[in-house]
Amino acid sequence: MSSTVTSTSRLQPGRALFVQPHYDDVALSCGATAAAWSAAGMQPQVLTVFASELVDGMVGRFAAWKHSRWRIEDADTVHALRRAEDQRAAQILGCGIRWLGLPDAIYRGDRYPSDDALYGDLHPDEEGLAEHLATEIANLPEWREGCRIFVPLGVGNHVDHQLVFEAGARLALRGVEVWAYEDLPYGIHTPASLPRRLAKLRGRLGEEVAYPVANFLDRKIEAIGAYGSQLPVIFRFTQDYAAAVRQHALAVNHPAGPVERFWRVAST
Repeated sequence: MSSTVTSTSRLQPGRALFVQPHYDDVALSCGATAAAWSAAGMQPQVLTVFASELVDGMVGRFAAWKHSRWRIEDADTVHALRRAEDQRAAQILGCGIRWLGLPDAIYRGDRYPSDDALYGDLHPDEEGLAEHLATEIANLPEWREGCRIFVPLGVGNHVDHQLVFEAGARLALRGVEVWAYEDLPYGIHTPASLPRRLAKLRGRLGEEVAYPVANFLDRKIEAIGAYGSQLPVIFRFTQDYAAAVRQHALAVNHPAGPVERFWRVAST
């Protein structure tokens, strides 16, 4: 990876809402930054977007296959366990937590019936969802004037990550300060996915900003460990997920050591 990154001076602790499509994305992607800002007294909040109630009728063949990989198949158990994991991770990071009522892509009927669809283009019926989500975020009780919003960059191309990024982009057009974080573990197991995504978003992002996280990397790894149902799947490419996370944070070769990476989302 490039050893040249921009200064961190433009990204200092402040009020922040860390928006994650799924229950584990903030811990995986920018958990150390969230923990650092919590330690600085900023009271960051995590918002999990696709966290609706789950009933058996929402679980089609593809979703059932996903559940089998998590080794939990009952819909009620999936829902309760994933939320409990999310709550524990937020506590470790020192963040508040809120769940929205939108269903994960794998539960949205037959729009995304395979991994090819899940990591492909947004379904035409969902073109207006980003605007709806942006408005819902802006109307949350946690919303404060001057609050910074963090959304996924969309590395890996998961449709839910794309939707949340687009919601962030719409908030940026409304004058909100929005930052996109590098989606992990996609950026770890498929390094080429980051430059592909950056190329696709050319003209919509500022320069890369690296945020030093040496004092909070252990906290991040502890929070990732709270998602026990997911670890065997999302880190199936390694026997040591903690080492993989550490290595990635150091791979930028920043003078301050391990970092997490962000891009300012354009407001025009």
